Amino acid sequence: MKGSCLPILSWLLLAGTGCLAQRSGLAETHGLARRGVDNPGPENFIRYRYPTVVTLGNYVYIDGGELSQKENGTVATNSTQSGQTYPSYAVNSTLSLNLSESWTNETARFQVIPKTAPLLDQQIYWSDASTNGFYTWGGMAVGSESPPANELWLFNADGAGAGTWAQVTQGDFRDFSQLYRPVGASFTQSGHVGYAFGGQATSQTDRSIQKPYPGYALPGLVSYNFQTGDWTNTSTSKYQGYGTSVNGRAEYVPFGSDGLLLFFAGAETPIDIIEDSTVQINWNKVTLFNPITGKWYTQETSGMRPQLVERACSVGVRGPNSTYEIYLYGGTSIQLGGTSSDVYVLSLPGFVFFKSQMQGTPRADHACAVVGNGKRQMLSFGGVDGGPELQSSLTTPDPWKQGLGIYDMSEMTWKDSYDPDAADYETPNVVMEWYRNGGMENISWDSNEVKGLFFNSSSATIGAGVNSTDGSSGNSSRKTGIIAGSTVGGVVVLAIVGGVVFSLIRRKRRNQYRRPSTTTEIISEYRPEPWPKDSPRLRSVTPGTMVSSPTPTEPIEISGTAREELPAEDVGWTYELPAHTPNMRSELPDRNF
Repeated sequence: MKGSCLPILSWLLLAGTGCLAQRSGLAETHGLARRGVDNPGPENFIRYRYPTVVTLGNYVYIDGGELSQKENGTVATNSTQSGQTYPSYAVNSTLSLNLSESWTNETARFQVIPKTAPLLDQQIYWSDASTNGFYTWGGMAVGSESPPANELWLFNADGAGAGTWAQVTQGDFRDFSQLYRPVGASFTQSGHVGYAFGGQATSQTDRSIQKPYPGYALPGLVSYNFQTGDWTNTSTSKYQGYGTSVNGRAEYVPFGSDGLLLFFAGAETPIDIIEDSTVQINWNKVTLFNPITGKWYTQETSGMRPQLVERACSVGVRGPNSTYEIYLYGGTSIQLGGTSSDVYVLSLPGFVFFKSQMQGTPRADHACAVVGNGKRQMLSFGGVDGGPELQSSLTTPDPWKQGLGIYDMSEMTWKDSYDPDAADYETPNVVMEWYRNGGMENISWDSNEVKGLFFNSSSATIGAGVNSTDGSSGNSSRKTGIIAGSTVGGVVVLAIVGGVVFSLIRRKRRNQYRRPSTTTEIISEYRPEPWPKDSPRLRSVTPGTMVSSPTPTEPIEISGTAREELPAEDVGWTYELPAHTPNMRSELPDRNF
């Protein structure tokens, strides 16, 4: 990208990506001598970038990414035969942290688990409660000349903080082989289906791609069914202007009869990414998708909207009064010209944003997870802060010991200690006050169908009462209620006339709520918001970091053929990348694998 990035070699140098083998036993591959350990401790820890963080039972597991550390008081470097040095290396192990005991970010002790899976940055992960494990797919090779083969790996936890890795055999390899391995995809999951939307495919992510970073943007919503092993790829042509998403976020939200996927943040770009072709997604609307019906929706937001960000982390948690809050932390921001330290809360069904008054530390390329039995605490792990170009991102010491931060979501405050016995999650007071003051009455719904998903949820996710004075659940003589099936802050039905058996009995029934009728109006296709006009460009020099522009470009021709429009309905395999070059994967034989 002219004028915004250094050559590929400089990218790698400044990002600190080490040319390590992708298996733990091959430390000298590509002439790189590995230094350091996977668990350097609080005194020697500097930065951990691109981690995967998964909560399983009483442990949180950390996998993938790159680590920089001190050795003899200075930044440990890896050197190549050509004399070039790198301040980080690919983490060769999977780490775990005990969640059944208290710790601070200085006293926390990680357990090191041998790893046989490929060593990658920015992996997609999906947890599987039925096997007490998690899957990893996609990601970017760490300094390697070529990425690993397209494989799905499963980590099986043993319940004691350890576990083993195994490659997952594909029942229908033909379908799986048609998927390009992405980096920077937005991913989430329902109970037993994992979803990954968009991302990029480059020569560092997929062997069949010759174009180096930034490569190609991948349209399509990929899903993997843990129970059947089936892969699907659904059209995303109705998302924004290009049907692509890079470095965004996704959350599964339990509304409607099927549950919904909510996509937000990140950027969009034409498939063939060129100079100034990417634009960060604004917060005026968020996008929803029903994975069962295949319908796309948008909904307008209100409140204190965040800055435009990519590479943030997020978690979602259900409130006791039938709200659902999504917490967004950090990320790289055009508006800030660097990395964000803010935490924002998006509360559903109000679609309203709130900003935490207590900031964290600026960081991007980190990971977050809900931890603790009460689901009140958000763990943030890793991340970098190197300014708008992330040039010193791996050599600037993390202000948090071992990269660990704990956020009390109910109090909206940061802490340096974890409490396994913390109270159950409560929706923050500032959020509940909005509902009690009748905030739901002022929502401008994008369509009656979207309104019906949240007002007439047959999944029973909405309906608990809330005290009108203190926000607590319980039996109160002055309940007004908060129900997404009615006006939150509520309406009390004063009387319902009963039937007559032998005589008329007249009786008032209090604390009942009206629900609006279901509608069948289908939301029209979303038209993207106006492009920002005056935002400065975010310039980046590290692979996997998008370069965003204040102005869009029109869809371009790829390999001499005009880009074809994707159909509105699901179409199976939707990638629109250039025709395969001779070194790309050949056609598979007509047989089952």
